[in-house]
Amino acid sequence: MKAKILLKCLSLSFMILLATTAFSQQKVTGTVIDETGGGIPGVSVSVKGTTQGTITDGEGNYSLNVNGANRTLVFSSIGFLTQEVAVSNQSVINITIVEDAQSLDEVIVTGYSITNKKESTAAASIVKAKDLQQIPSGNVEQQLQGRVAGLTVITNGQPGTASIIRVRGFGAFGGNEPLYVVDGIPVGSIDYVSPDDIASTTVLKDAAAASIYGARAANGVIVITTKQGTKGKRGVQVSYDGFVGFTDPNVGGQPQMLSPQEQADYTHIAYRNNAAANGTAPQYTHPQYGNQAQATLPDWLHANGQNGVRGAIDRAAIDAAQAADPENVFLFAPNRAGTDWYDAITRTGLLMRHGLGFSGGTESSRFYMGINLQDQAGILLNNDFKRYTFRMNSEFDLGKRVRFGENLQLTYRTVRGQIGGNNGLGVADNESQILSAYRMPSTIPVYDEYGNFASTKAAGFNNPRNPVRERENQRNDGNFSLFLTGNVYAEIEPIKDLVFRSSLGGNVGNFAYRFYSYRYLGDSEPQASNSFGEGSGYNLGWTLTNTAQYKFN
Repeated sequence: MKAKILLKCLSLSFMILLATTAFSQQKVTGTVIDETGGGIPGVSVSVKGTTQGTITDGEGNYSLNVNGANRTLVFSSIGFLTQEVAVSNQSVINITIVEDAQSLDEVIVTGYSITNKKESTAAASIVKAKDLQQIPSGNVEQQLQGRVAGLTVITNGQPGTASIIRVRGFGAFGGNEPLYVVDGIPVGSIDYVSPDDIASTTVLKDAAAASIYGARAANGVIVITTKQGTKGKRGVQVSYDGFVGFTDPNVGGQPQMLSPQEQADYTHIAYRNNAAANGTAPQYTHPQYGNQAQATLPDWLHANGQNGVRGAIDRAAIDAAQAADPENVFLFAPNRAGTDWYDAITRTGLLMRHGLGFSGGTESSRFYMGINLQDQAGILLNNDFKRYTFRMNSEFDLGKRVRFGENLQLTYRTVRGQIGGNNGLGVADNESQILSAYRMPSTIPVYDEYGNFASTKAAGFNNPRNPVRERENQRNDGNFSLFLTGNVYAEIEPIKDLVFRSSLGGNVGNFAYRFYSYRYLGDSEPQASNSFGEGSGYNLGWTLTNTAQYKFN
């Protein structure tokens, strides 16, 4: 007997150890200094392969929670060499980073010129394409997180939803959104750009670097330059970029809900506490848990209008009533094991991106063509995002002093089952299904005895709605868009070092959406009718830019 008890204790201890290891979170602190011993502010400290990150304060100090011991911290800052340190079991990691002499030759792309860092006094940060690709995401905005000091990226994680980016903080003049410029064309967002097509990204933080854009640049500018071919006699170069990954909704654990009996017990404890505060005898009036001090679960939560039924029911009569009026008659017993509502509405999401690139050129021309597919399944049921892009960039020499080129991209996006207004950004203003999953009592089952959704038709559980039903109802909700953007340009060099450039660019696109809402009478606040909505629209914009540039040493 003692051996069995010891074996059980060891097994339990082993399970607890595994659970602790699986969901461990380690806090790492430290200081980043330069070769003179001074603390460096604004250094990006990120967990390799994730979106976790922070920046150092004015004295070079940082603090970061790291999930799992087998992680690597990446320290990066403009003008310094990037360094990586394995966390292991360290709680304090101090590091000295050294200057990167080659970074002074990095190219800065502004609205009106291309220069290098050593010749520029502007506050500009460059993010290379290889640095973006370290983050396993198909969204360029999320890949910028932790890569630029002072850049804030907020995302709700919902597939197909644009992120909120702040370059110069919050509460700035004229709003907070930065200006996005792709190949010289101002655009409303960069969520349509495939990361595989990007050559470099420059974040302009001050007016000196962004002066050509005027008031639109008050909150900073994010300039993206896409890939180009290389002139010269060479064959076509073919490249492939892609990844496949999974999003696990249970990484890091989740809040544990009360069991049905625990919820009943705590409900009666609340009655006793309330009575003690008022100096009265406790009254147990919950319609489900009985009128005695010891709370009990009923045999039936709801039986065609009856709540908290104990004992036998006239099943034949209820079956006949349900056959005659299936929308109004429900019958369900408590799920004594407890319904895991969060698990019921989530899944492991597949995320993949595949891109093919073709580049080449001749002595008088160059080209780049990119084809990309991104397919992302969200962790919520019936929430998916797909994006297809086709990009074509080319340039031709029409003689020694005239050049002609174009940059074009065609994008098709589709999002299914998105929640929240403003294309998903407004989810915080709505009651999401994840919130419903924690409001729904675990004693209520997902389905009733007839295969219909069960919900708060059973009295005593306030007004949450069955989140599984809500996710199923959004199976056919969708947003669709087709978007063409780009520019054509010509450059003339009448004399050496003097270049006149004219660029005509713009974008044209259309979008459509649809949503359904279904009649359901099984909630405490029933939905009395079906509804359907759809809409569509288009947008059109163009930009004409003419510049003259004269550079000489």
